[in-house]
Amino acid sequence: MNIYLTSGTYDFLYKKYEKKFRTETLLLMQKQNGEGVLMHETSKKTIFHSPRQYEAISSFGNLVNEGFATMNHIPVTDEYKPRFEYEINKILSLKTGDFQASRLLKPKSGDMYIIFCLWSSKSDYIKWRKNPINTPSPLVESPENSWNDSQHHLFYGKSYLTQLTIPTNDD
Repeated sequence: MNIYLTSGTYDFLYKKYEKKFRTETLLLMQKQNGEGVLMHETSKKTIFHSPRQYEAISSFGNLVNEGFATMNHIPVTDEYKPRFEYEINKILSLKTGDFQASRLLKPKSGDMYIIFCLWSSKSDYIKWRKNPINTPSPLVESPENSWNDSQHHLFYGKSYLTQLTIPTNDD
């Protein structure tokens, strides 16, 4: 399955693609700064003009337009990509959280993987995050602290976490 991401203002993305919500698997999300992110999941060609392109190499649950989402962007060195993919697939298969859906997104170009999790609410994410058992999880803000050691370096740069809300039509 392919995942395509595009961004812009929330209002622009909603107006441009609102007719496609009935026929395509689209998830419209909003960052705290008001910027919108639109995710298109399909096995066909995307409806976007110039998206960021990913392959979903791990998938759990259905994407629904409600709740709260996290996207952990992780730059992985070429030599450790197979190990990273294996380890994350193993973790996501255990459903290590209260998330409704997850996707491990492998970039079609570049090295920035994304671990996408869809939560029922932000409070569910915060509750999961505060549990000490989840501290070493790669779903937290800085996974390089738990993965990098003096023996190897999976990551060549700093990861970052994006938190997004999924506004309802009433918002």
